Amino acid sequence: MQPRIFRYIARVMLGVMLAVGGFMPAHSLAETLTVGVYHNPPKLFADDQGQPRGMLGDLLQAMANEAQWQLVSFQCEFQHCLELLAQGNIDLLPDVAWSQERAQHLSFHDEPVMHSWSQLYQREGINVDAIFDLEQRRIAVVEGSVQQSYLAAITERFDITVTWLPVGSFAEGFQAVASGEADLVAANHLFGDWRAHDYGLQETPVIFQPARLFYAASPVLPNEILQRIDDILLRWKQDNDSIYFNTLRAWQGQSTASQLVPIWLWWGIGLLTLLLILALGTSVLLKRRVSINKERLSTNETLLATILDSVDAYIYIKSPSLKYRYVNRRLSELFKLPAEEIIGKCDDDFFDAASAASVNKIDQNILHSGKKATIEEHGVLKGEESVRTFLSIKMPLIMETGEAPCLCGISTELTDYLEMQSRTHRLAFYDVLTGLPNRRLLMESLAELTQQDSHVTAFSAIFIIDLDDFRLVNDIQGHESGDQLLINVANQLQQQLPPEATVARFSSDEFVVLLTVVGEQMETAVVTAERLARQFLEGVSQLRHDRTLPISASIGIVLFNGAGQSMNSVLQQADLALQQAKTAGGNTLRFFNIDMQTSVLERASLEGDLHQALARNELALHYQVQVDHKGVTTGVEALLRWYHPQRGWVSPATFIPLAEENGLIIPIGYWVLKLACEQLAIWARQTAYSALTISVNVSSVQFQQPDFIRKIEELLAQTQAPPSRLVLEVTESLLMSDPTQVRNIMLKLRAKGVRFALDDFGTGYSSLSYLKRLPLDELKIDKSFIHELLTDKADAAIVDTTILLAVSLGLTVVAEGVEKKEQLDWLKGHGCYRYQGYLFGRPTPIEYLFEAY
Repeated sequence: MQPRIFRYIARVMLGVMLAVGGFMPAHSLAETLTVGVYHNPPKLFADDQGQPRGMLGDLLQAMANEAQWQLVSFQCEFQHCLELLAQGNIDLLPDVAWSQERAQHLSFHDEPVMHSWSQLYQREGINVDAIFDLEQRRIAVVEGSVQQSYLAAITERFDITVTWLPVGSFAEGFQAVASGEADLVAANHLFGDWRAHDYGLQETPVIFQPARLFYAASPVLPNEILQRIDDILLRWKQDNDSIYFNTLRAWQGQSTASQLVPIWLWWGIGLLTLLLILALGTSVLLKRRVSINKERLSTNETLLATILDSVDAYIYIKSPSLKYRYVNRRLSELFKLPAEEIIGKCDDDFFDAASAASVNKIDQNILHSGKKATIEEHGVLKGEESVRTFLSIKMPLIMETGEAPCLCGISTELTDYLEMQSRTHRLAFYDVLTGLPNRRLLMESLAELTQQDSHVTAFSAIFIIDLDDFRLVNDIQGHESGDQLLINVANQLQQQLPPEATVARFSSDEFVVLLTVVGEQMETAVVTAERLARQFLEGVSQLRHDRTLPISASIGIVLFNGAGQSMNSVLQQADLALQQAKTAGGNTLRFFNIDMQTSVLERASLEGDLHQALARNELALHYQVQVDHKGVTTGVEALLRWYHPQRGWVSPATFIPLAEENGLIIPIGYWVLKLACEQLAIWARQTAYSALTISVNVSSVQFQQPDFIRKIEELLAQTQAPPSRLVLEVTESLLMSDPTQVRNIMLKLRAKGVRFALDDFGTGYSSLSYLKRLPLDELKIDKSFIHELLTDKADAAIVDTTILLAVSLGLTVVAEGVEKKEQLDWLKGHGCYRYQGYLFGRPTPIEYLFEAY
């Protein structure tokens, strides 16, 4: 009850002063507020006099001065402070995050003092990038904190085993990680940004629990005081030079000032480093010059009179008894001995016994015949295991009249050349990474099969094998991990397929298997091919390269017997079968059949019609409304439709990918943007519709055109459409295709007022650290997650996490595919307040849009 006693004494003293003085100045008639202060720097703590300090403490002091409040501080632990506040024993408690539970027994003003969130911090070498990386980790958490309850719930939900280390404060937790007692610590990001560097810790990408911080009040505190806090905060936040921003900047500056190194010290270190580099460089240069001079002197002193040492060949003279009388420098280097130690010795001293005997026999034949000969010789030097190959020219040489002839030889080593020739052949016909035959060698083998005599009835088979979602391995685990997976797949193929099969790597993650004989009859061939393919699918699935990434493959198979089939047609048919396996969801196989050929022809016909669709006015825009949680229409999404005179309505899922492949999406996309801008211009002149936005899907092909920005600017200028009402929807795959270029384009259009939404979030792969750098306004949750939201816990968790992520990034969340009121209620309860789906209306032409709603 101490806070209540303090407040009572303060008010009694105020009454005595009034009684004694008879009157007091107006500013002395101050409201006395008892303020709870707990230790949570840099946001809140008590100074040596017990007064509230820190970001929220200093701001409250400034408010009190302006509002003429008298503050009486009472220090307490956070949980105890909350209890005192709820009981009315203290009036205010700074640094309290709003929650529905707290709002039931505490009072809050409307305008948050600041926004915050929680984050995990790690010491060097831990490398935690996601929640799943917390498996078997030790995490320090403040006992009873919101961080502990949240992390405990999320790790339990995903069955992640964690060891908790309860601590009394964030500082104790950071010390536990720094000393090795824990691997990570959960803390408020403001404390982390303030002290992480002091403890040698670094932040992780794991961010959670975005929160709004308030001055929580006792339920009995007059509402006028809370209204006064809101008025002051709103006024301060409108002025960048106000007490509010100056206070925050001051504390942020204090958090990093202790970490700075004096600039004179950096200059000193840099100067010393430069001098050290110059000294080392001078030393190396002098040593190199001395070495060159020594080599030149040695060469001039020993073999100045001859140019033989400059010849890239082994030159030697042997006596009639085949002992060396002269050797050039190259031969000395070969034997790794100076000339003085070689002269007078035989080949037995330098080659193994077999090599020396072979050379000796050749030399004797030359001397006995008296003729010059060119010979390919092979020899193994003592101490080596590899065989060297030489092309030698040998001849008898008369040194002095009357003496028996000596032997003169000039030998050129071919070992490196032959190895290079072998490597060149291997590079030309084999894959460097896996060692498998490459496309060129396989095509030669396939050409032989397809050109064989027509009387051959045995069936051959081609498998085209493609790893499913191989890109994720490279993107998530790195290219080194992806390369190792390809090597493992190649080994698996060689182990499971018969020896006579040719296995080749065709492209990045595509392998081709050529089986020369799989059966005399079609039925037998089909059974054999299917059995081998399924064995391989099973083998690949067991190559679990990482515990979080399952591995699978898709296989396209074609059987042929060389009768009337070209090499290219066989490969084309196998590729069509592969695409069918991919379309079926992967991890399966498909045989080529004539229906696939028909499908290809149908696709070609559809593509031809699509070329004429825009000119024939067969394309149209339909609009689907977007509403907020109050049911108010906030905008629409423009959806492209195609009505074909013979085919009827053609699905966008069919013709839009086709348009992207053949480039038609560029003029079609420009037409869609033009219609959307014209409609925005019309609405801008109508008060009832001027606030509505139009969202337009932008293809990655269209977005990356060099003149995309210029064309958007021209459309806005021509139509006079308000740029802030145009929302361009982009996908995750577009964002990650060329991050730097995409971000620059978005920033330039954002500067013109155009807004951006991230469409179908969760269906692709994007870096969260990169998303926060993009000028996004909206994040749209894909309808595939909304569809099973009420029955699938995994989908519910993904949607919940996405909403929290969007809030932390300051983005508006739009849920697509809302069809049931139960889905709408769930989304409202979890913080999503914008929706789109059949519950609110189907896509419709503009003339019927508002009649339908």
